[in-house]
Amino acid sequence: MKFVRFFVFFLIFALWISASHSHVTAAEQTRNIQLSKGSVKGEITLKPAAKLKVAYITFDDGPSRYTSQILDILKKKQVKASFFAVEPNIRAYRTSMNRVNREGHYIGLHSVSHSVKKLYRGSPKNVALEMEATRKTLQSVVKVNHYLVRVPYGSKPYMTKAYRDWLVRYHFKMWDWTIDSNDWRYKTSQYGTIIRNVKNAVPSVERQNKPIIILMHERPQTVRALPQIIDYLKSRGYVLVPYNPKQHVVSNFWNDGRL
Repeated sequence: MKFVRFFVFFLIFALWISASHSHVTAAEQTRNIQLSKGSVKGEITLKPAAKLKVAYITFDDGPSRYTSQILDILKKKQVKASFFAVEPNIRAYRTSMNRVNREGHYIGLHSVSHSVKKLYRGSPKNVALEMEATRKTLQSVVKVNHYLVRVPYGSKPYMTKAYRDWLVRYHFKMWDWTIDSNDWRYKTSQYGTIIRNVKNAVPSVERQNKPIIILMHERPQTVRALPQIIDYLKSRGYVLVPYNPKQHVVSNFWNDGRL
């Protein structure tokens, strides 16, 4: 009798376990299906973030009496830029140069003489020597040690391999530009042409998959054009940033990967 009771109890227990297992399995299957659906949805909605669209606005020949106005605009628009400084101007406009650095912009090197004859008509070492002198002055005045250079008038045709080899020996990097605003050509009243130059050039550079590096100068017409240029770049989804040596982008007319 005890054996019968035990057998009946065991049978009932086994049936209960089986039913419970079936229920759990079904529940798990349902959950798995739901998770699977959720995963599919996740794959649709959680795509990798789109690559950040970055643009670089650069100013040559400063610092100058216009630097503070340019900085005011950049601050108001909450964007950053890069300034390629000439050595005598670093000494002459120390306050402006320090403000450029203090407000988070990058300061590059743009030679001492800014002279074709002195830079490119003598020893191939001359460019590197002028950039080194500019670097040392910047280090003394602003307490930063920067190695990005932009040679006056662009690297072509002047910066042949012999000149570039010397830059490499001095550990410099070299930037040209992908968009020339040609701002220096125009009067202050013609600043609208500068804006159009940039707007017309951006789509072409985008199609070539090149970085947006805009050449401008510290001129009154540039000050007038700058706010609208910034607004235009923002409208196309660009974030305006300063040069970052830790994320160096090769951009020189010779396509020299060393620089």
